[in-house]
Amino acid sequence: MNRYTPTLLWLVACLVFILLNWSCAATKGGPRIYYPLIDTSFKVHKYKDNFKKMIFPKGNQKLTQYCAAHHQWEDIRPVYRPIGNGEYRWQYRVSKSKKQ
Repeated sequence: MNRYTPTLLWLVACLVFILLNWSCAATKGGPRIYYPLIDTSFKVHKYKDNFKKMIFPKGNQKLTQYCAAHHQWEDIRPVYRPIGNGEYRWQYRVSKSKKQ
C-alpha cells in the first residue's frame, strides 16, 4: 500500500459526494407554478402571478410581466367586456412589450 492511497481514497470520496449532491436545476423551494391567462385573441399565456385575484391600479392601466410560454415581456391590459345577458367580466388584452 502506497503512502498516498488514503489521501487518494479521501479525494475520490469527496468527489463522489460532490457529484451526488450537485443539482442541475436552479429550483429552490419546489417547482415553479405558472398561472394560465387567455387573452382576447384566445392565446394562452403563462405568468407567475394569478391575474384572476389581482387588482389593477387605476392610474396605471397596463402591467408588464414575463410570459413563460412565449419567452418575452408582455403588456397586460384589463378590459371589462359584456358576455351576454347583461353580464360583464374581465378579459385581458396582451401585447408585446417595448421593454425588450
